[in-house]
Amino acid sequence: MAIRLVIVIDKESMVLKRSLVLIMIGIVEWGLAQFAPDTSAVNAQIHSIAEGVRAKFCPDKRTAVWSMTPRWQGDVLFIEGETSNAEAREEFYGQVKATLKEINAKYQVVLMPEETIGENSYGIVINSVENLRSGTSVFKDLVTQTLRGLPVRILKAEDDYFLVRTDDGYLGWVEDDRLQTGNAEFLRDWLNCEKVVYTAIEGMIYSAPRRKARPVSDVVMGNRLKLIERKRRWTKVAIPDGREGFVHTRELTAEKEYLARRPEPVRILETALMMLGRPYMWGAASPKAFDCSGFTQSVFRQNGLLLLRDASMQVTEGVAIDTAGFPLKLKPADLLFFGRNSQRITHVGLYIGDYQFIHCSGRVRINSFNPEDENYSAFLRRRLQAVRRVINE
Repeated sequence: MAIRLVIVIDKESMVLKRSLVLIMIGIVEWGLAQFAPDTSAVNAQIHSIAEGVRAKFCPDKRTAVWSMTPRWQGDVLFIEGETSNAEAREEFYGQVKATLKEINAKYQVVLMPEETIGENSYGIVINSVENLRSGTSVFKDLVTQTLRGLPVRILKAEDDYFLVRTDDGYLGWVEDDRLQTGNAEFLRDWLNCEKVVYTAIEGMIYSAPRRKARPVSDVVMGNRLKLIERKRRWTKVAIPDGREGFVHTRELTAEKEYLARRPEPVRILETALMMLGRPYMWGAASPKAFDCSGFTQSVFRQNGLLLLRDASMQVTEGVAIDTAGFPLKLKPADLLFFGRNSQRITHVGLYIGDYQFIHCSGRVRINSFNPEDENYSAFLRRRLQAVRRVINE
């Protein structure tokens, strides 16, 4: 739209001149506004598309990154954000382009880790137990833990922290000096090297093959270690960061044998009962301490089955067991889920049999559904919402 305004005034009338200039600018801006997009309406459309794509591809923020923000610069729309799902980004771009054909848009959604970390996006955990937090500070909440020798995918780096995805799919922030990092070849080398798994609850790696030797590091159930030399009493191993030491041979199992384990109810309950008295800690998932779902995940991991991380996730696994005539249809090692209602699962335990179940609440303990038992829990009996069987018969 072209607008011409010709003004003839006395050069000494500065006040009038300034006033007319402001009027002219206002007229021009008004004219341009008639052709500018309704940014609020466009933003609403973008948010609607983003929410639909999120619900389809990245429904759980515990396992996927998805954030989109529209920003206007004049009549140019910049769509900024980040995601860990390439398919979601392409779907989002396609829907926006099809819906807002007349909009001049610049797409700046970052894909993790390809556009944040690059090739060196793999890490191997160094410490026996590693904490993952909700943000880049030790003051942020503990969200989960992972174990030495397990791989993580590094999604981005910020403030001396990495945002990583663990082997169970969970996301969290870990300090960047807690991992050995490298590219895909680095990961293959670690995965393919001969390893052993620590299968006692917890112990030490020693600098020499004797228990009075100086320690190299602690070690806990589920830790992976590179095998250097196995002897009858002591096995020489290497931690992912290159430190070497000795572990008693009877506390180790070859990784191939460990991964070939198939979950059996008797073995699962044996493992669970070994943890009696271990303390509760929110976000913990190692033999040093557990939360409720960290306990069940650790027990099943030790027996060849990796469950999802949280109780609200684990309730989707396996098959539902009819609770009519409870507990007649239950079998040992069935998962028990508790909460205010079936849509809000907040606790999980393991059925032992004869009304007894084991769970981590305050500590790993055994309670009963039978009112005549001393360890009866009326509270948990009222809140039992579901039973799932995850072991194939």
